Amino acid sequence: RMLTHFYTYLFFQDWKTDLWTKRFVRDHMRYVDEIQCAAARIIKAMRIKAKQWGDSTGSFDTIHIRRGDFQFSETQVTEEEIFSSI
Repeated sequence: RMLTHFYTYLFFQDWKTDLWTKRFVRDHMRYVDEIQCAAARIIKAMRIKAKQWGDSTGSFDTIHIRRGDFQFSETQVTEEEIFSSI
């Protein structure tokens, strides 16, 4: 797994080639429309739920928690530990 951006692993001696490659990826590599539309439906549902829970703007917060990415058991925490720390 890559735990960093793809361009960390790329090196081009020519800076113009470097920029061209990174811009190509930025401008042309996208998720297919079905995935984008599914994500939009989920966000719309979350905004509706946030309004029902009292936020007049439909704002909500999210957390991306990486679990199991590291080999050491000391770095793996339970859901209870995560929720108690936020």
